[in-house]
Amino acid sequence: MRSVKALGDGALAQLRETEIGTALSAEGNSAGVVVQHLAGNMRSRWGGLSHGYTAAEGETGTRNRDAEFEPRLANLSEVLAEWEAGWAVFFSALDHLTPADLTRPLTIRSEVHTVLEAIQRQVAHYSGHVYQLIFLVKTLRGAEWQTLSIARGESAAFNAQMQERQTPERQTQERNG
Repeated sequence: MRSVKALGDGALAQLRETEIGTALSAEGNSAGVVVQHLAGNMRSRWGGLSHGYTAAEGETGTRNRDAEFEPRLANLSEVLAEWEAGWAVFFSALDHLTPADLTRPLTIRSEVHTVLEAIQRQVAHYSGHVYQLIFLVKTLRGAEWQTLSIARGESAAFNAQMQERQTPERQTQERNG
């Protein structure tokens, strides 16, 4: 998930102040709204577990999910602060879980999951929203977009570079199967 966050960091780094509230359609979400929703979800799901398994509820009673979709972040520094705060809650919870915690129950909207199932659910959810951010910012940047992975037409060079980085021991292992 840290690599998923890093992709989002890369997209947000290319977002301009004037684009925080820009959506691609009337029913679409802006980058600011996507960040608000992600952070709200992360606080609700994982805030109770940020210091280890102490609660069995993964949806706080104080969360107002619908409000997460109403634009409220006024500038890029607020967007980035909200982004970092949400991820901090999520990573803190993961960092404090023990292997035994993974099979314990966590209820989300009256649906019981194991903590591991809840993590898997959120991996898909958070990844989906991060890729929405990437798509949104990439569309807004157009030709100015700085790729977050291998640039078009550069796959062969990237693969060759990766081959050069392999240690001689790893190359021997691959040849010997």
